[in-house]
This record gives sequence, C-alpha cells and structure tokens, in this order.
Amino acid sequence: MKKISKVLLIIVTIIVLVAGVVLYVQYDNISALMSGMNTSSEDLAAQMDDNREKLKEEVKKFTSSPINDISAEDEEKLLNGEISIKDVADKYHLPLDYMKDDSRDTQDNSSDTKPESSNTIPETSVSKDNEKSIDAAISDGVSKMYALKVKYVNKLGELEREAIKEYSNLPKEKQDEASKYSIVMKNINNIAGLEKKCDNEVANVLSALESELVSLDGDTEIIQILKDAYQQEKEVKKAYYLSLYKK
Repeated sequence: MKKISKVLLIIVTIIVLVAGVVLYVQYDNISALMSGMNTSSEDLAAQMDDNREKLKEEVKKFTSSPINDISAEDEEKLLNGEISIKDVADKYHLPLDYMKDDSRDTQDNSSDTKPESSNTIPETSVSKDNEKSIDAAISDGVSKMYALKVKYVNKLGELEREAIKEYSNLPKEKQDEASKYSIVMKNINNIAGLEKKCDNEVANVLSALESELVSLDGDTEIIQILKDAYQQEKEVKKAYYLSLYKK
C-alpha cells in the first residue's frame, strides 16, 4: 500500500513541475521543489507544526475568540478517509457549509474593488461595540479559512484513494510506472483546478473580511498575515510531499 500511495506523490510532483506554462514565474512552486529535494520530510513536518503555532499566536493578537485549526493527526486521518468533513466541523467548531461545493468556488475576484483604505486605526477611535464586531469578524474569517483547508485536504484524499483504487484494479502485469503515469495524466487538470479553486475561495474570504474590518474602522494588518500564512503553508506542503517522493 505504501508503494501504491506514491501515486499521489507523483501527481504532486508533476503539478509542481508542469502546473501551467508559467512555472518560471511561480516562485512558490520553484521554492517548494528546491526545499523538497534538499530538506528531510521530518524537518518539513516540524516546520509545518511551527508555522501552525506561529499563526495561532499571531491571530491571538487580533481576536480573543478561540481559533481552531485541524491538528496534523486529524488532517492525516481526513486525507486517508478515516474521518469525514462533518466529523472535523463538529470537533473544531468550523463552518460545515464552507467545506461543501457551491458558488463560492466559482467567483471571480478580478473585478473586486479594494477598500479605499487599509490603514491601521488608532485603538482610541474604535468603539466597544466595534471591538466586539471586529473580534467576531476576524474569528469568523479565520474559521472559514480553516474550513477551506479541511475541504481541500479531503478532496486530495478522495483523489488519492480513487487513484489507488484504479491502480490496484489493474492486472498485476500492468501495475508499473507507465500505468501510474497514465493515471496521473488523467487527473492532472483536476489537481490544478483544485488549487485554483482553493486560491479563489481563500481570496474571497479575505476580501470580505478586509471590507468588513474597514467598515468597522478595524486594523487590517491581519489580512496580510493570513495571506502570507496561506502561501507559506502551500509551499511547505508541496515540499513535504516531494521530500517523501524522493525516498
């Protein structure tokens, strides 16, 4: 099963190498490739844990509400199909509706109007009522981002299991590298599409949160923190999968 599960790792490798004809301008993919080839999976796993804790501490500066990110253990269970998205939503109090497919993942942000100002507002100018609303808005926005993370980890898990099933159902004499490659190529567009949809949905959540914070005279510094954390997590996860594949 361990050997067969490398189907997903081959998929990830190909995505990193050929995800669009503009790879040369995709810094995160290039950086992930270099890290995955030169860093151990153990070190990358530790880096993901560190990043998770750092983000948690950063977000605490902006909201007093509990922030519930899925644990590494439960993320692995979700990827393997051992728990459902509903199980995760219930355990971590995340919005289940953001883990389901709907019109959110087809929205285009290219025409979104950016709020006129994203400057930090002095604390003295923010009313107590606004402080509560700001606190709630940030907590809600972060929860939605974590819910989207669960959604797409689950989708990757489903795709991996489908690929493994297809490979396992082949006659023994056809269970070779050529067959793995064929399965990968049949799914390449689906994989690339998942990343794009996730990017769009995260952008929608952050855009809505930024607009709400501006309307409440809140500090929008959290927006860039969340954007950076999202990009960093994508890069490290790609590197992690690549580091496993090189073994």
